[in-house]
Amino acid sequence: MQHGVRPFKVDFGLLLSFLTLTALGILTIYSVTSGAGGSRGVEKQHIKQIYWAITGIAIFILLLFVHYQKLGEYAFIIYICSILILVITLFFGKRVRGAKSWITVIGGFGFQPSEFVKICTILMLAKYLERTGEEIKKIVHVVIALIIVIVPLGLIVLQPDFGTALVYLPIGIVMLYFGGIKVAHFLSMLTVLGIAIALPLLTTFSTLVQSSSLAFLQMLNDPKAILIIALMFGILTVISFILHKLLRKDFILKSTKIFLIFFSGLILSAFFSRLLKPYQVERLIVFLKPTIDPYGAGYNIIQSKIAVGAGGFFGKGLLGGTQSQLGFLPERSTDFIFSIFAEEWGFIGAFFLLALYALFLYRGITIINDSKDLFGSLVAAGIVGMFLFHIIINIGMTIGIMPVTGIPLPFMSYGGSFLLTSIAATAILYNIEMRRYSR
Repeated sequence: MQHGVRPFKVDFGLLLSFLTLTALGILTIYSVTSGAGGSRGVEKQHIKQIYWAITGIAIFILLLFVHYQKLGEYAFIIYICSILILVITLFFGKRVRGAKSWITVIGGFGFQPSEFVKICTILMLAKYLERTGEEIKKIVHVVIALIIVIVPLGLIVLQPDFGTALVYLPIGIVMLYFGGIKVAHFLSMLTVLGIAIALPLLTTFSTLVQSSSLAFLQMLNDPKAILIIALMFGILTVISFILHKLLRKDFILKSTKIFLIFFSGLILSAFFSRLLKPYQVERLIVFLKPTIDPYGAGYNIIQSKIAVGAGGFFGKGLLGGTQSQLGFLPERSTDFIFSIFAEEWGFIGAFFLLALYALFLYRGITIINDSKDLFGSLVAAGIVGMFLFHIIINIGMTIGIMPVTGIPLPFMSYGGSFLLTSIAATAILYNIEMRRYSR
């Protein structure tokens, strides 16, 4: 039988949504950098974004000629190379905004490897989960799958670039869910992550608000105190495990699992507390009450909410936003580009933008369900999880319901590495959909 592709079927929903979003991003960046609020350092950003968009479209077309299964065959090599690049970045990278996350190559061209490594990690994890199959229900394979995600995540945290590192968590969680992980393991994993992330935030929040009712949390500000409590749970885990082996009681086994979850969560919490800078933790929790630090960590959130609200129903029009044109809102072309778009185009424009993202995600979810093989479905799940996290966190932080983490908005935010990664990921999604019609 001849192998080939049936008459080509264009996925208009996926194609038009990402192209329109990219065009709107360039237009908004132009508005931000060309008006009265623009400065000499950023006035050419929209031109650079156009060049990157054209490069991205060329990459999109090239990736359509490479079967996504071929990417799976070389997933391990691609993954190892990506890890090596992260290690090189850690030692020899260029420091930007406090993070050593950039590599400069010939001609002064720089790129951020941690963005491209997202796709490499997705390919590797998808391949492992495909080969593991039903065996993923065993805890040993869950641990190996988590290691695949944790290695790049850990290297990125060491840069330190906490915002980018966070994206790897939903990628792993979504892919494990679609890979068939046991519900008990899935919930345990979420609980461990919840403890690890919540504890540093709560301790910092108690320090900022100076509340007597939360004073007991301040003793946990020291990672050593957390490690001591973790050690206690570790001892309880060992003791209860031994008792279970001797008595063979189910309730003792359940207790062992609970102790182990708290032990793991506290160890991770101490690790995060040690690595995260104080200003990073403050950014994560100030969204709960921006007025705690209105001229510091809360300033961006306050100005962003003003910009979104100032847009009203129809907006102030292109180059008409006061927050962008008068320079009140920092990071206008990157982290807070949605705020600028909402101010200029109002509720109607913001609704249209969200509709485009909804269409894009809908097509992605459809591709997950319609993929003709498990590998394609898992890759699509990882990519959709990545985009969904970016969209929810970025838009959420601009309206004050999510912490400020420096996570950009797909296709809209200024930046070559992220735009190229987003377009390449979209190309792989398109590739999976296109190959569905192969004989």
